[in-house]
Amino acid sequence: MDSTNIFNERKALFEQSFIALNRRYNSIAALRITLFIMAIVLIVVFANIRDGLGIGVTVIVFPIIFGLIVKKHNKIAEHRDLARFSALINQQETDRLANRMTELDQGNQFKNKKHPYLHDLDIFGHNSIYQLISRAVTPSGQSLVAEWLSKPAHKQEIVLRQEAVKEMIPMLDWRQAFQASGMQHGQEENKFHSLLQWINEPNRVLDMVLYKALAYILPVITITLIILNIYVGLSIYFTIGLLAINGIILKKFAEYVENITDKTFKSLKTLLAYGRMIKIIETADFKSERLKFLQSVFVHEDHNASDSILKLQKILDYLQARSNMFYLFFNFGLLFDLHLVFKAEKWKEQQKADVNQWFDHIGELEAINSLAGFAYANPEYVMPDISETDYVFETTEMGHPLIPKTERISNTISMQGKGTVNIITGSNMSGKSTFLRTVGINIAIALAGGPVCAKNFTVSRLQVFTSMRTEDNLEEHVSSFYAELRRIRMLLDMLEKDDVPVLYMLDEILKGTNSKDRHAGAAALIRQISDTNSMGFVSTHDLELGQLTDELPNLKNYSFNSIVEGDEIIFNYTLEEGICHSFNASKLMEKIGIKM
Repeated sequence: MDSTNIFNERKALFEQSFIALNRRYNSIAALRITLFIMAIVLIVVFANIRDGLGIGVTVIVFPIIFGLIVKKHNKIAEHRDLARFSALINQQETDRLANRMTELDQGNQFKNKKHPYLHDLDIFGHNSIYQLISRAVTPSGQSLVAEWLSKPAHKQEIVLRQEAVKEMIPMLDWRQAFQASGMQHGQEENKFHSLLQWINEPNRVLDMVLYKALAYILPVITITLIILNIYVGLSIYFTIGLLAINGIILKKFAEYVENITDKTFKSLKTLLAYGRMIKIIETADFKSERLKFLQSVFVHEDHNASDSILKLQKILDYLQARSNMFYLFFNFGLLFDLHLVFKAEKWKEQQKADVNQWFDHIGELEAINSLAGFAYANPEYVMPDISETDYVFETTEMGHPLIPKTERISNTISMQGKGTVNIITGSNMSGKSTFLRTVGINIAIALAGGPVCAKNFTVSRLQVFTSMRTEDNLEEHVSSFYAELRRIRMLLDMLEKDDVPVLYMLDEILKGTNSKDRHAGAAALIRQISDTNSMGFVSTHDLELGQLTDELPNLKNYSFNSIVEGDEIIFNYTLEEGICHSFNASKLMEKIGIKM
């Protein structure tokens, strides 16, 4: 069964599950309303007949029953949302395979036109590589996917990522459950900055021994006075007096409690999602070195990270209920605010040092899951070999991952050695630019640790550089030609650093000037960069540049050609050795109405 059918079947199953769970959710919602009305009616009835025992039983029993039903309701809501998000995940997978990616996150926040290749290779934005690869739903995961696609990793790191990705590829149920759990943070913005700010603030009440003692002693006295009032007839004023003392204590800490709720209330759903993601991580049976390492930070002998995160979420969730009628009632009698603040600060004291590491490791698992999901959806892709030898790029049947399979044309090429230059000539619209993007995109994915669109693929660690979409900038008074010159200056600066070997791709080199200057400048640049720590591709319409093979032994000519049959121009988009031997500009001009 192909990937599309698998995803469609899973989507249908999750949609059926969602419908069934939603029915149960609505039924329990109706039951909650009914119970609440019943409790109010009973309290009114018992009050009218002056039945204190009946009121007491109602006030105690109904909140317990109501709480149990709410817990069940929330559990069903969790499973319902998981089913809904799981259906959405499988819909997104089929959308990627069909190149319908409009609704997917474009990663626009990571765009950078000054980066060596991001803009030219469509790494971010509409119909981008990021949309094709990223399954990350947390900020840390999205940032790491972007980072991996933006710079080459070292070989040892790539190998570790590849091992982790290979292990995770067949774990379809686990991967989608992990992703769906993270999607449960809802539509709210992630406010983890303010949450982390609160976590890193010093504690204020944890060491207040007197108030900690009062938080336990006063509620016991309050309950005792209420019982004595009901059964012995003790004056109600004793109870009222003690409740007033409780109120004064609550007032003392009210501003601090409000500060906690203000900084955390928009993070509750996200915190819950993190807790569920961590629980899924803890239950996995990983084998690869990287996955076992990432899992290890969540599992401890005395506690698990998921339990800790969910414990904090519950504490903060209870604090958010301070405006609830039941909470207000019990808060005055039992000093809930103090108990919850003590618990929250104790949590901070115990877990503060671990929190950032937990979130970072979730992000890395999301990045690995993204590459694994990309590989699973495209089983014909291959995991590249990373060469120990510098200046190596060899591939057979390499295609562009953003072009649909039915339209994709694959090409084969091999280049090795410092200073290697491939001149690519070709007629208009023959595929030169697309081929350069195909090379750059697949290398970027390979050096991120992912699978590539090819039958075979070997590459050494390289820094990709492109100069393809040079644009004018009216604000900076920069013409498109000068923009290209600045881009070339950026390449020359990079080559002077003598850092990672560079693989450059220069498309339609120096296209913004006259043919004489263009040829002289292009030839000079090729001579200059052929003697640097680099290798690369230069596409051009200038056939004379191909003659540089006479003086530069590392230069080789390739071309894309077309055939003119009558009024039609036929492109095969296949890379051939040698200088271009077909031309179509005149025919293209004729087709749009120019009388040649």
